[in-house]
Amino acid sequence: MKLNIGVIFGGNSLEHELSILTAVQAMENIDKERYEVIPIYVTKNLTFYSGGMLKYIDSYKDFNLIKRYARKVNLVNKEGKFILETTGLIRHVYKEIHLAFPMVHGKNTEDGSIVGFLETLGIPFVGSDIYSSAVGQDKIFTKEILEANSLPVTDYVHFTDIDYQTDKESIFKKVDKLAYPLIIKPARLGSSIGIEIVNRKEELESSIEKVMKNDSRVLIEEYVENHSEYNMAVLLSKGKLIGSVIEEIEKDSPCDYYDKYRHDNDETYKKIYPADISKALTEEIEKTSKRAYSALNLSGVARIDYIYDNKKKELYINEINTIPNFFSHHLFEDKNIDYRELLGIMIKEAIDKIHKESAMIKDFDDESFKKVTSKDVKEMK
Repeated sequence: MKLNIGVIFGGNSLEHELSILTAVQAMENIDKERYEVIPIYVTKNLTFYSGGMLKYIDSYKDFNLIKRYARKVNLVNKEGKFILETTGLIRHVYKEIHLAFPMVHGKNTEDGSIVGFLETLGIPFVGSDIYSSAVGQDKIFTKEILEANSLPVTDYVHFTDIDYQTDKESIFKKVDKLAYPLIIKPARLGSSIGIEIVNRKEELESSIEKVMKNDSRVLIEEYVENHSEYNMAVLLSKGKLIGSVIEEIEKDSPCDYYDKYRHDNDETYKKIYPADISKALTEEIEKTSKRAYSALNLSGVARIDYIYDNKKKELYINEINTIPNFFSHHLFEDKNIDYRELLGIMIKEAIDKIHKESAMIKDFDDESFKKVTSKDVKEMK
């Protein structure tokens, strides 16, 4: 009997379309001899659809086709079985899934929203849990945890929109301690959406206000002008961490959202892997990547992005991607792990986690609770 894998993608995120691309590519590469792939597409207005047509990219060119030919469903726990149930007055079981595989990107999806929904229903899933997902999506939380674990990050200031409205001058005083140029980021958006680079103090206020239109939490960091950008993905397998090859991104300005769609190189944007760097830097990036993965208690494949200061010869963690676009599968090819095997390892780790958690205590028989009366409840303080 094949294991039914419910691939969840889309959702109410600015990276909705990128999630579709990741899912379509991955669904093509999951081992069909071992697993039955069941697409679960979440629209931007949070309607769930399923159907074989959702495995193909052309289905998303006209949403009317999806509404007409895909099944509108709800994901429910029915007596311990995880069911895709049709909607309407007369409901019936469309498909049963055994394991969910979130392939989502960005705020409202990758930030723990989807896995929190799955955990509430008791549905096992592939990848990082709700805690790691939430921390990984929020750049401020990420930097604080990395810093607490003595992992390298650039100097930074963070605040909320309420902080800014209440005491703007205090924030400016903190920012004055940073060296220009600065990079200002919405704390909880991904794919370089909404970032601003500020070269002088006079630009600061208007740039902050632009960023606050995207997020109420704002991160300001020192921007390293003379830098190189490196990425490394890390995979958990049988209790061991496997580091991918290191990738260098060559680009004059920070990567933007549209760079995530690119599959080729040109004069303005290049992916070089394995990166042509020293053995010492290679070892430093691998060691740091695995430490960061462990510090955030990640699962599945995660990608750690770096800034390397070419002048000071110092390495900084830039961001953590708990569900990297396309699972950074190209970085594992030189490690003799193809895309099918990579996805298989992630699924196997999730299955092992189910067995491990099944042995944990799930219930606490509190005799005191049984003795509580209505009068006791009224008088509780």
